[in-house]
Amino acid sequence: MKDNFAILVNSTDAFEDCWEPFFKLFKTFWPDYSGTIYLNTEKKYFFYEGLNIVSIQSGLIGSSWSKCLGYAINKIKEDSFIYMQEDYFLRSNVVHRQVLDFHMAFINNKLDCLHLTDQCTKGPFIKDFFGEGIWAIQKGAKYRASTQAAFWKKESLMNIIRPWESGWDFERFGTARSVALFVDITCVNQDVYKQNVNELIPYVFTGIIKGKWNPEVVPLFKNHEIDIDFNARGFLDNQEPYWFSKIKTIISMGYKYAKNVILEFLFARGLSKWNW
Repeated sequence: MKDNFAILVNSTDAFEDCWEPFFKLFKTFWPDYSGTIYLNTEKKYFFYEGLNIVSIQSGLIGSSWSKCLGYAINKIKEDSFIYMQEDYFLRSNVVHRQVLDFHMAFINNKLDCLHLTDQCTKGPFIKDFFGEGIWAIQKGAKYRASTQAAFWKKESLMNIIRPWESGWDFERFGTARSVALFVDITCVNQDVYKQNVNELIPYVFTGIIKGKWNPEVVPLFKNHEIDIDFNARGFLDNQEPYWFSKIKTIISMGYKYAKNVILEFLFARGLSKWNW
């Protein structure tokens, strides 16, 4: 029987070097999944034997992360989906039966989002608020809205993304909107389902950082005979002094906060050039 939730692999044509290893590892470690996988692309099409992949082909060259994401969400036929990204390379078997159980709990409790890893936020939480195994993520939690693997209701995610934002902007400002709009965001029990212990969807967090390969993928790819030209991207090697990085972050976030306040005001009144 076909799974009744979709998987959205959020990507861009510039990251097509991730698609072959992502889907090879997906087929290896999640053989029980039988639903539709939507791959968010601008122009390109991708096929992998044995998987039902729909290439979005939005045509939105040069558009923002959120604009492309919103377009893809509107193409998903199913009511709910698991959000992933093209560099979330599976490294061991997905616990499919448990994922199905959590999907049922997600539906029955009418949740907006259910994070499936312990990499989304550090809380605060209300433990077992929606029954055993599901924690409510409270107001004040950083990264309450996260781009890590999670079940999302389509309408709920569309309500808290804005078409001018990057993925990093979404995690910060989307978190604030999720509180203001009373979006029910939850996560699996982080005492049980945590990294390297009882993971539901074990994957590399994350395979590409700042456009460079995470060295963690090298042995994974080698063990599964995945041949990649790592020189094309190179490896992450951050030699930037901590104080310099901190100053840049403060200046950047100050600018983004001011920009977001203005755009949110205009967007709410239909005066912004940004639209869906």
